[in-house]
Amino acid sequence: MGFRKSSIFAWLWFSVAGLLVVLTGAPARAQAPLKLFNGTSLLGWNQHGGWNVSGGAITAGGSGERTLISAVPFGEMNLEFEYNASGSMGSKLRLWTDRDGSGGFTIDLDPSGASAGVGGIETLSNSSIATLTPGWHRVQVEAAHGHINVKIDGLPSGNAGDLGTRAGYIGFTATGEGSLQIRGVKVAPLGLSKSFNGTDLSGWKSIAQAPNAKGGVGHDLAKTFTFGIGGGSTKPHEAKWSVVSGAIHGVDGPGGLEYSNNLENGIVQITAHGTVKSNSTTVLSVRTSPGQLSGGYEVGIGPNAGQINGLAPHPQQGIQSIDQTIVFSDRTLAVWIDGSLVTVYTDTRAENASPLKGAKTSGGALTLLLPAGDEINVSRMFYLTLSSKLYGAPAHTPPPPVVAAAPQTQPATAPPPPASEAEKAILAQQQAATKKDAEDQANKKKVAALMAHALSTNDPQQQLDDYGQVVQIDPYNAVAVQGYKDAQARIQASQQAQEHAANEQVNQQQEAQNRAVQTSESLQKARMAFLNGRISEASSALAVAEKLSPGNPAVHDLRSRLSAAQAVRSRLYFLGGGAGLVGILGLAALWMRRSRQQRFPHLEVKRGFEVGRSYPIEKDTVRIGAVPQNGTYKNDIVLQDIEHTISRFHCEVSRKNGQLYITDLKSANGTLVDGEPLQPGQPRLLRRGNTITLANNVELRFDYGRRPAGQA
Repeated sequence: MGFRKSSIFAWLWFSVAGLLVVLTGAPARAQAPLKLFNGTSLLGWNQHGGWNVSGGAITAGGSGERTLISAVPFGEMNLEFEYNASGSMGSKLRLWTDRDGSGGFTIDLDPSGASAGVGGIETLSNSSIATLTPGWHRVQVEAAHGHINVKIDGLPSGNAGDLGTRAGYIGFTATGEGSLQIRGVKVAPLGLSKSFNGTDLSGWKSIAQAPNAKGGVGHDLAKTFTFGIGGGSTKPHEAKWSVVSGAIHGVDGPGGLEYSNNLENGIVQITAHGTVKSNSTTVLSVRTSPGQLSGGYEVGIGPNAGQINGLAPHPQQGIQSIDQTIVFSDRTLAVWIDGSLVTVYTDTRAENASPLKGAKTSGGALTLLLPAGDEINVSRMFYLTLSSKLYGAPAHTPPPPVVAAAPQTQPATAPPPPASEAEKAILAQQQAATKKDAEDQANKKKVAALMAHALSTNDPQQQLDDYGQVVQIDPYNAVAVQGYKDAQARIQASQQAQEHAANEQVNQQQEAQNRAVQTSESLQKARMAFLNGRISEASSALAVAEKLSPGNPAVHDLRSRLSAAQAVRSRLYFLGGGAGLVGILGLAALWMRRSRQQRFPHLEVKRGFEVGRSYPIEKDTVRIGAVPQNGTYKNDIVLQDIEHTISRFHCEVSRKNGQLYITDLKSANGTLVDGEPLQPGQPRLLRRGNTITLANNVELRFDYGRRPAGQA
């Protein structure tokens, strides 16, 4: 029930406020209030110090300084929200501040103990409300015509006048311990001027599509107009603009309609509907180069509302007639559709005169851009210029201009009257404002120099230093914040890579030492078994040494001696048996057959740097790798590897009991046989036609072929 009453009061308040604006003769606001909080996320806000969304409210808990600033500024406005504060939070509403929350006006929100009272305007107006009961309370702020009026739950609490023209950001701060919850934040921009009077196109001029235009909406849909031949027309083309039933009506594009006003920062409210083709976009271009159809940020209108061409996608579909608000200041653009925030885009690129290449912050025209084949009707359009010089201006108003008095006869020695305390305070405020302006200008120059230096170097440490200084000056500089994070990540990645390389080198050295010790032990065991006639035991021990150190000459020599001894023992065995003669004849026949065939095992390069080259397998152990030799270890087959993915000692082919096996030597990128990976150190039998892939880079084929002429 309480929520319904609050909603009814809010509706009545905004309705009465709007009626008062009309009755006073000021330009009426064109649309409904804008929601600054969608109930689910911090879209449209920049936060520092730990704000989150919980239970449909923006919440700040804990302790320390916490700041929440709107993504875009506003000028004159009606502001409404509800809040629930507990503890000594130091809760405050900030009005018309600069981008980092400095300057402007401060309205106390603490339910008790606030310096200016609940809803009072610090240094300007104390509130008669000293305390509030726990729970939710509604705040209404009317800030227009140089006045600020604050109400808490419908009761007047703060009032200040003669403030002059103001503009800036909306924010909330909390500095103490406790909890602050905020919900239902809405703002109604006031003081907007009509750019379309509803009867004719006064103040507007048609901009023609230039011949052979190659950029922007004009180029994209000039191809449609000319059936895609050459991408443009051979002569200028103007769209047809008129006023039909109180609305700007545009057909027969491509072309543009420019409003003769130059806006650097501003608010635009527009109501548009129309029909568009699936591959085109009718837009309102802001900061457009005067007299041209390009050079501005192209914000979709009507069915394309919320889209920023090339930068932000289309957030909704199926829209026909809508109210739309566009706020743009510095590098940020925000778009509301029917009062709901749908797009917030901050251009973090380097500055450039064209949004196609970088961030454009200089002013330009408001231009309706109509592609070929589209039709658009604009029934209402209002605008407000926002001056960045006003953002964060001091709360105290400047002194009134000095009026020259009539000459009076006074003694020449009469001293001037002393300045009052109020005049001294105002003078101090002016001096502080002048000092702040000078500091801001110096900081802007320093930031520009630091950003340019950071973008010109590839040294991440230098970039970290430059961006860090920028963030200290301007914590809300999105480009510097992201650059600082990127540089920090690059430095950490480099340090991790160096540590990994050092650890890898230590591990390799330790592994080499372990292999040498184990090889020596296995070799000694094989020698002792061989000398004692235990051929099988010697062969098993030697196999361990071969696996650990395949290229060790001592291991290779002992294997040759063992093979010879095994051959002699086999011959004696066959000769001693009844089937010895048959065996000898069979071996002779086999030898003769193989001699006639003259076939030998080899590896042929099928993919890699030396396609077609064949490497013979002539030794009992043939090692394959990327380098000829490293220390005492050598490769028999050296494969050239441009991408450096093959390990120095990648794999080996060894002969055992008359058959050939391949073993992966713990390579970095692995060895495949017919697509199946080998387990490091585990031999696999090779068969004719096997495909061996090294590091997914070089492919070898195992086969038997005729021995080349001239080889024994």
